[in-house]
Amino acid sequence: MSDEPRPAESHRKLALALHEWADDHESPPPVPGAEIRRRAVRRRHRRHASLATVGASAVAAVSVVLSMAFIGGKEGHSSPPAATLKAPGPSSAAASVPAATVNLSRRELVVGGRVLPISAGAARTPTPTGRMTVTGKYEVAVLPTDTLGLGRRYETKAPWVIRLRTPQNRTNYIVAFTVDEKAPGNYDSTTGWIGLRRSDAEWLYRRLDPGAVVAVVGAAPTTSAPAAPTPVRTGPAGTAP
Repeated sequence: MSDEPRPAESHRKLALALHEWADDHESPPPVPGAEIRRRAVRRRHRRHASLATVGASAVAAVSVVLSMAFIGGKEGHSSPPAATLKAPGPSSAAASVPAATVNLSRRELVVGGRVLPISAGAARTPTPTGRMTVTGKYEVAVLPTDTLGLGRRYETKAPWVIRLRTPQNRTNYIVAFTVDEKAPGNYDSTTGWIGLRRSDAEWLYRRLDPGAVVAVVGAAPTTSAPAAPTPVRTGPAGTAP
């Protein structure tokens, strides 16, 4: 018998091969137009979402870079600490406000809304002006009359003494002017210090503490004053507090 296949067998094998090839290359079924549009919309949304994610990542990366540039990384340079830019606090501003003001032109001392008459330095021994600081206070103290360099050698004992440091770094006083109670508010007859009536001096003594600022302004009036009484001599100079 011949080994060649018979025509019917050859036709059957050829038909089977063609069916297999057709199955392998079969086109997908057609998709309706509406479904195509929906798929396009979904693809567009996915692209927008991807772009937004990329943009957010880029912004985050830039923020990290800028933060590292301003505050410094492991090897970066940091900005100066905020403490170096601190402004003065309220306490420093309050410390500059005078606790009392002495007006030489009006012969008065104003503190806490109260006006106290004063007697200041005479024409040849004027009271220095400017902002003075309270450096001490004494219920009774012996004051040398050469406090402002007059060269005299007697002393005056006075109660309710408040010691001041002048802008010229010299010492001055606010005291009870007991040697001439009529002088405060009427005429100037001290050697530069500020005299008050006894009751006013005690009242002020209890309200001004060391560190308080006393502003002395104006100039003594030019009217003549009666001669001041002779101070009581109490001992050698140099014993003032």
